[in-house]
Amino acid sequence: MRSRLSFLVVLLVIAGLVLAGCTQAPAAAPAADKGGFAIVLTGPWQDHSWNEAGYLGAQALGKKGVRIAFSENVKDADAARVLRQYCDQGYEMIVAHSFSYQDATFQVATECPKANFAWAGGINRTAKNVADYDQPFYEAAYPIGVLAGKLSKTGMLGALYGFDIPVCHAMGEALLAGAKTVNPNARLITTAVGDWVDVAKAKQAALAQADAGVDYWIECGEGPALGAIEAAKERGGYVTGYVGDMSSVGPDHVVVSLVWNLEPMFQKMLDDTKAGKFDAPYYRFGIAEDALQLKFNDKLKDKVPADVMRTVEQTMADIKAGKVKVEFVPK
Repeated sequence: MRSRLSFLVVLLVIAGLVLAGCTQAPAAAPAADKGGFAIVLTGPWQDHSWNEAGYLGAQALGKKGVRIAFSENVKDADAARVLRQYCDQGYEMIVAHSFSYQDATFQVATECPKANFAWAGGINRTAKNVADYDQPFYEAAYPIGVLAGKLSKTGMLGALYGFDIPVCHAMGEALLAGAKTVNPNARLITTAVGDWVDVAKAKQAALAQADAGVDYWIECGEGPALGAIEAAKERGGYVTGYVGDMSSVGPDHVVVSLVWNLEPMFQKMLDDTKAGKFDAPYYRFGIAEDALQLKFNDKLKDKVPADVMRTVEQTMADIKAGKVKVEFVPK
């Protein structure tokens, strides 16, 4: 009896193993490592401007399976700590998304040689594991100048910069060059606010420009952009949205926004990192790479004459095709 019972147990065990072998799903292959990407921002991510452009670029990578993280409202004095934290957490590509993070970036990069870093210098200052990335906003500022030359009633254009660095200076010069193609008497007033995020300070600078006759602004920095919008609400005139669609912030004054798509550049940084090809790179993504686009405010489109709209769109197309080359004037 015991032997028959033992035989039945063995049969049940064998049957169970066979059944398990028939029904058990094969183990899933491990997911491909898409890498880790972190970004440090100077202000709130939802500023419709500089910080949001960086945030959206990172989020686009996250949707592809990349491990992402971001920190917002990081002061310059705290940047090194935050960058170091991301290094310790194993992020392979860490972006310090501000010109003012320059010192912190190079400092932490020497401490964390296994991670790669990038900073928003636009001056081609790099190191073995530090990239710089250009912001060729001047390319788009030129066709915006065509628009400004037609919309300005006074011919006085204003450029507000966080600081008068090459990236910013070139925007104002390109705006004026574009404006002069339709209004040879156009003039430009420039002001360096001395801060990237101080809206109140930028508003006062914009109001001073309005006192001098300015009724169309371009800006370099989210603080200058928000300040110009607030000034336009008080004095009238038109404003360019800075590297994001800012029409919702100034629906009656932001006639067009210069929109910056950072996804392709961020993806290239990470691809180079994963491929071991990251070696003091200087990245440049402009109109030709579809990284810079113009977004018109639907509410104000009727303020733009049809022929002017066609000229602006054709100028953008010619720049993309290489038929028009916008001069870079850094100082």
